[in-house]
Amino acid sequence: MALTEKDLIELRDERHADYMHEARTTRAIGHLTLTLKQLAPSVSASFSPNLHRWMREKAHFYKGGGVLQTVYRIKSNTSLAKDFGADTLMIGYPDSPDENGFSGIRLMAALCNGSKAGRFYYIGIATMLEEVEGFWDNYLKVGRCAIDPAHRESFMADRYTMDGDTRMCLWCGAKHERVMTPRTVFDESWNSL
Repeated sequence: MALTEKDLIELRDERHADYMHEARTTRAIGHLTLTLKQLAPSVSASFSPNLHRWMREKAHFYKGGGVLQTVYRIKSNTSLAKDFGADTLMIGYPDSPDENGFSGIRLMAALCNGSKAGRFYYIGIATMLEEVEGFWDNYLKVGRCAIDPAHRESFMADRYTMDGDTRMCLWCGAKHERVMTPRTVFDESWNSL
């Protein structure tokens, strides 16, 4: 017998409730009130169209609002840090305490590829991740600056306004001053004798 969408949602909710009980977690994971509509790029230019597509296709939203997914940072000095790099951001949720599993993907993959990025189930990595506290609330305030607060990444959107040697982020209001550092460069070539 095939499961209906309603059956799948109930099963997911039961699995999540079991996980929360077994892990003896004192609070729910994810965001309790977030809706897909709030993440739409039409709401703010700072919101990622690809992240919105990934969330629409791959995320687990609850009927009354809220989402199971949140963002986690890979802890340094773990085998996962050797594979993906320490401080790499992942989006998803911990699952199945007996497998120490995590269902999700690297956040940068979702930002670059949208729903084409897929979703993976990783066995044995949940304890190598730490939740980025308040990620969704911060994202709703400053958009992609929540992912790149140091302003080192380039995004496919107008992010700055320029005024001489000063730029201001249109998403979070951070200001940066251009610093020109002179360099001496020598080019070496070899000529035939």
